[in-house]
Amino acid sequence: MAEADGIVAGTVSGGDGDSTAAAAMTAMWVDPRFRRQGVGEVLVKHVIEWARSSRYDEMFLWVTDVNANAERLYQRNGFVSTGAVQEVRPGEFEHEMSRKI
Repeated sequence: MAEADGIVAGTVSGGDGDSTAAAAMTAMWVDPRFRRQGVGEVLVKHVIEWARSSRYDEMFLWVTDVNANAERLYQRNGFVSTGAVQEVRPGEFEHEMSRKI
């Protein structure tokens, strides 16, 4: 969790991925009032460091096609598309991204 002046500015969570060597970023959220202020960068770096210290080799996440800002954030932090795509709601898709730890 990231806080600013006692307000929750954002959260991130991670856990086991599909294999014992992979971690998954399972959720991330930044309060709209704190977006574009570096909170997302801090959260992504934090969950990557958690995965590294937990001795995972790789991290995966899913991002919706309509969230280009999040996709750019993940790309800046070394994530690339794996090519996997799934439908989350009728007509709305998300794609998987990964990076080595």
